Amino acid sequence: MIDNDAEGEGEVEVERILDGPPSKIAFRALCAALGRAGSPRHLVSLCGERLASWPDAMREAPWSWLAALEAGHSKPVWPLVRSLTLNSARCGTLDAALPDPHAQPEVRGVTHLDFGWFAGDQLTALAETLDRWGGLRSIRFRGLTESDEESVAKLAGTAGIARLESLNLVDVREDMWHFGKPPFRPAAGPPWRLRHAGLRAPDLVYLMRSGLAPGLRSADVLICGTEEAQDLAGCAELARLDRLAIGFRCGRDGRQPLWEPYFGNVIEQDDNACEAFFARADLANLTSLTVRGTVMGLGREGLGARGVDAIVASGVLRRLTELNLELLPVGDVTIAGVLEGIDHDRIEKLALTDLVATDVTAAAFVAARGFPRLRHLDLSRNRIGTTGARRLATDARMPALEHLDLSGRKGASPYYGRSDVQPIGDAGAEAWASSPNASTLTYLNIAATGLGVDGLVALMRSERLRNLNTLDLSHNPVDGWPEALANAPVWRTLRTLDVTECGLDDDDIEALAATTSAPYLRGISLAYNSVGSRGMRALASWAVLPQLWELNLHDNVIGDDGLIELATSRTARRLLELDLEQDCWNAAARKYGTPLPAEVVEQASFPSLDAVFLGIVDEYHGARYSCGFPAPIREDIASAGNMRPELAGFLTHLEMEELDDDPEWDEGSDHDFRIERAERHVAHIDEARNFAQRMIEGNIGWPPPDS
Repeated sequence: MIDNDAEGEGEVEVERILDGPPSKIAFRALCAALGRAGSPRHLVSLCGERLASWPDAMREAPWSWLAALEAGHSKPVWPLVRSLTLNSARCGTLDAALPDPHAQPEVRGVTHLDFGWFAGDQLTALAETLDRWGGLRSIRFRGLTESDEESVAKLAGTAGIARLESLNLVDVREDMWHFGKPPFRPAAGPPWRLRHAGLRAPDLVYLMRSGLAPGLRSADVLICGTEEAQDLAGCAELARLDRLAIGFRCGRDGRQPLWEPYFGNVIEQDDNACEAFFARADLANLTSLTVRGTVMGLGREGLGARGVDAIVASGVLRRLTELNLELLPVGDVTIAGVLEGIDHDRIEKLALTDLVATDVTAAAFVAARGFPRLRHLDLSRNRIGTTGARRLATDARMPALEHLDLSGRKGASPYYGRSDVQPIGDAGAEAWASSPNASTLTYLNIAATGLGVDGLVALMRSERLRNLNTLDLSHNPVDGWPEALANAPVWRTLRTLDVTECGLDDDDIEALAATTSAPYLRGISLAYNSVGSRGMRALASWAVLPQLWELNLHDNVIGDDGLIELATSRTARRLLELDLEQDCWNAAARKYGTPLPAEVVEQASFPSLDAVFLGIVDEYHGARYSCGFPAPIREDIASAGNMRPELAGFLTHLEMEELDDDPEWDEGSDHDFRIERAERHVAHIDEARNFAQRMIEGNIGWPPPDS
């Protein structure tokens, strides 16, 4: 136990976080609590001992930490870090460079590196320095191309690669449409430590047959032809695997009706390769299988019913505890065959996502009679409606269920994208609010499901959801937060609430902030709503605000008076990230030459921040037009010498097309998604219901006749 006498409240908070569930945000909160306590050496050391039981991937330094480190700002908690994310994933910001452990001791304890997408330059740097990363055990890249061949070859020749336990050079989310993959062919030598690899099929075959990876137990693989599938299936080493994720990328179609839902494109070559692989592969020890297609507009593309039927016929499903089928144009009949093929008494995690499932699939679940060990069920991005949601809630027996995802496709920015609804509606949500299957739920996602205020009320007032800690209601036409939900039962256990793009305004924020007790709440997302200065004043005085780690205010309509109110309240003292970005089409967006109030970036306003994102962005082009401070003020801030580290990291990693107050294009309110938001939600819900009915009737209507 940590001694509470020396640092008092800070140490109590540190202990509370360590006793809670491990997560990336919890690790950041722990480090912030250490910072507020002065980071005493003994306390940092004790945290290091307690964190040994956390997965290394959870002990992550986000991009903002690396950006601040590059700007010359270190912190005493770096020795606790085990994982780095170098990709900023933000409009108009530069990825962090790969640090050199010889020059920067802060990163010498790192075991995991996640480079994100298209990180060829960082791959080159890693190939040069891998042998200096003595503790490194896992690296992940996505989107490597033929142009990276030389760097991959150099990486394969380093001594340090033999120390890795996980190596991902491909990801099954990649579509292989525009780029090939560089080969990975390390020279023969002593056995490596490798237990997981993500590779193209020929490279995985080579690796397994070379004897370099006798401990390999998990693989992600892209298969690009029937011959590759047969060759991989012939590897006796497959029988050692307990986990396998496959993306068949053997052909392509590319047809789609623009901005309309459709069944998808079945790729015959994928079906052929899938049949060839599962007819021959020895998967005797496999317990987890993923097969993933690709996104194509508002549909999907990949193997179809014939390929999935081949998986069922192989008998492998009976051995699985985890199955994930995603983005495959198959439909209800094929899914019913999958449900018949699994062992209902064995399966613990089942994800059947974006497969064109309807209420017919829900009936197949009911016919299965029960899933006594099922903890994780993901039926997201399908076309299950109210009837199906009700049947799953009331007639299917899932007594161990902890994680349920019934969401639709959220889409991207509401200015430029759209949600694709899974139309369970209020009645479906109400059924789950009273379901006996809900009593063990800790995670519930019903984003983009046509949820309105009645469904919201049913969920928040539910006495069944007594273990719920994560609730995602985003991208729904809720359009209100009733005052009667103050201190509703779900607040008792909730840790994270997402109401992004739910049509909430200042009245709703005042009603939400009337809740005086939410003892475990740590994060809430209010992005893409209409929170103004009055709503901000309500948040500033909210009794729950002092305990929050996350408060997402991205793209709202807050005036300077509201920002100053929040900043000077000094109540957001545990807030880790401040996002005040607005899209350029926001009708209330800040003028490009108007600086943010100085109070927003004062250390005392938000003492725990480790990331800030400010200014005007263009989410369509991924561009940035301002950073919240015009150039002269930005230079004054930088020269002051006391700039807070996270602001320094942000301002020194901008990739900005800076504009003044008068851009040449019309930035009028006509482009703000809020103008016809309600009408669009109604149209998308009707569209989803009509499409689902067509699928139930067998009226697929795709592909179109050949021209």
